[in-house]
Amino acid sequence: MLADLTQNVRKLGFEHLIFSGIPLPGDALEPLVELNGWPQGWFERYVGGNYAEIDGVCRYSRETERPFFWNEVPEPYYRTAQASRVVNEAADFGLRSGYIVPAYSRRHWHALMSFASPEKTLALSKRERIAVNLMAMVTISSVEALRSEEDRDRLLSPREREVLLWAAMGKTADEIGDILTISTATVRKHLQNVREAYGVSSTLAAVALALQRRHIML
Repeated sequence: MLADLTQNVRKLGFEHLIFSGIPLPGDALEPLVELNGWPQGWFERYVGGNYAEIDGVCRYSRETERPFFWNEVPEPYYRTAQASRVVNEAADFGLRSGYIVPAYSRRHWHALMSFASPEKTLALSKRERIAVNLMAMVTISSVEALRSEEDRDRLLSPREREVLLWAAMGKTADEIGDILTISTATVRKHLQNVREAYGVSSTLAAVALALQRRHIML
């Protein structure tokens, strides 16, 4: 899928792409990546440096639903030296301009597909933008369908699901322990396992993902 999509978007001037959930502040990016066509060295640097927290493109993606070119990101998102450094380092890896297609996702709070070009400036006709948008939507739907099948084979344990369900209903760790007749420490350990399984830092985010993926039902 990645090879075919990359071949098609190269006709429009793009060399690299990535489809990922958009991390909330404090969350890691890597567990949210669904399709990775970024240069390996750049992806490792981006993840290792937690660049999603400072990257103007990523930050702006959390706040808009319309597709946009990277150079359309409002200037305030690039005011810091850190944000400017991300732009310069990306260019070193051949990611000089790009186009973002934000998307609704069954698996993430908010997702995007990012296409990158080695060209300093990139212009797409209205028809080409529509084509890229459609390719992104079809790809996202296809990837999510495949991931949903994988999820069904990698569900939470019955006890983890039970603990998370009570957490979703607003119960504290102490209350869940009383309800299930287990220690508070065991409840917290189950919730930690759940957060790690979903790659998130908060139980609230884990609850949201579990509901989206139908791993628990209220």
